[in-house]
Amino acid sequence: MSTTICGARIFDGERTLGVGTVVVDGDVVTAVEPGVREPADGEVDARGATLLPGLVDGHVHLRGAGNLGQDLRHGVTTVLDMFSAPPQFTAMLRARAARRDDEADLRSSGLMAGAADGWPAVMLPPDPSGWRMPGLSGPQDAERFVADRVREGSDYLKVFVENAADVTRPTLSAETVAAVCAAARSRGLTTVAHAPTRWAFATARAAGVDVLTHLPLDGPLEDDGGLGGLTVVPTMTMMAALSDATSQRALFDDPRLTARLPSDVVAALRAGDRGGLPTSSAPGAAYEHAADNLRRLLAAGATVVAGTDANDVPGRPAAVLHGASLHLELELLARCGMAPGDVLAAATSRAAAVFGLADRGRIAVGRRADLLLVDGDPTVDVTATRALRTVWRAGVPHDLAHPAAAFGPDRVGPVRAGR
Repeated sequence: MSTTICGARIFDGERTLGVGTVVVDGDVVTAVEPGVREPADGEVDARGATLLPGLVDGHVHLRGAGNLGQDLRHGVTTVLDMFSAPPQFTAMLRARAARRDDEADLRSSGLMAGAADGWPAVMLPPDPSGWRMPGLSGPQDAERFVADRVREGSDYLKVFVENAADVTRPTLSAETVAAVCAAARSRGLTTVAHAPTRWAFATARAAGVDVLTHLPLDGPLEDDGGLGGLTVVPTMTMMAALSDATSQRALFDDPRLTARLPSDVVAALRAGDRGGLPTSSAPGAAYEHAADNLRRLLAAGATVVAGTDANDVPGRPAAVLHGASLHLELELLARCGMAPGDVLAAATSRAAAVFGLADRGRIAVGRRADLLLVDGDPTVDVTATRALRTVWRAGVPHDLAHPAAAFGPDRVGPVRAGR
C-alpha cells in the first residue's frame, strides 16, 4: 500500500523541516519532499496539520493487549515495558504486537531484578503452575538472573532499587545492583533503574546503570558535576500521582484525551478511584522535589526520554493511564523548562536512540512508517499532540479523529505474519 501525505508541517523527530510531502510505500518512508503543493486525488490532505514520528512511551507496565490498543488510540506506536510477568505472558504479548497493526509495538525488560522478599516479588504470589517471581539475595545471584532474562528474550534489563511508595521492604544492596549491571553489560544489555528516592538514584548511578527512571521525590539530587552525563526517564505523571491524589484532573478535564478512553474508566477517575496507587511513604516526598530535580538535570545537559509508568490495576483504572498519560507527560516536561521541540524529540528520536530502535523515531527515507498527524503545531504548543487526526503504524493508517469507528469493540485489526 502506498500513501502520500501532502501539505503537513513536518517535525522529523529532531527538527522542523517546514511544510512538505511524505511518501510511504508498504511499511517504510520512501520520500520526504520539501515545499508546498496542492494535494492530488487520493493523497492525504494534511494542510494545517503537523506530521511527526509515532510517539514512544519509554516506561509502561502491561496487563494485556488492551493496553497496547489504548496506546495506539493516542498516537503511541511503540511502548517500552519495564516489568511484566510471568515470562510466557511477556513472550505472548511481544509476538502478538509484532504481527498486528492495530496495537502499539512492544519491547520489554521481562522480569525485573529485585530483592528477595522485597519489591517486586511481594506483588506476585505463586501462580497455579508453581511459577514464583525470583528475587536476588546477593551479588552471587546476578549472573544467573541476567542469563535467565537473556534466555527469555528481554530487550534490556530493569533493576528495582527502591520503592518510593513503600520504603519498608528489603532492597537490593549496592553491591548486588553493581553485580547485576556488570552481568548485563557483559551481555550487551542496557540497564534501567527504578530510582524514585535519593538513595536509590545515587546507588544506581554508582553502579553504572545506563538509564535512570523516575526522579527522587524526597529531596534534591546531589550535583557532583556529573548530572549532565545521565540519561533519565522522569515519569513526571507518575511522580505527580504518587504525591497528589488530584493529579488526574488534568487528564479528565481535557476532552481531547477522554474521548479515546472507555467511559467507565473516565467515570471512575472522576469519582476519585486512583487505582489503589498509594502515596509515597518516603519522608518529605513531594512532586516539587521531582520537578526541581528535572530542572537541575536539564540545566546540566542530561538526556531526557519521555515515559509515563502507565499501568493497569485489575478491576479498576490505574492512576496513570496508557496512551493518554503520555500527552500529560509531554506537558509536564515542558513546564519544567524543556522547549517543545526538545519534548517531542524525547518522545520520538531520542527514545528510539537510547533504546536501540534504529528503524523508527524519525521521519526519514528508509525508516519505519510509524507516523502521527495532529492538528495545530506542537513545536510551539506541545499540547497540540492531543488534537489527534491519524496514526500510521508500520504504514497502516488509523483514523483517530473518529476513534469509535477505527477502534470499535468488535473490530479485529489486520494481522501480518513475521513483522
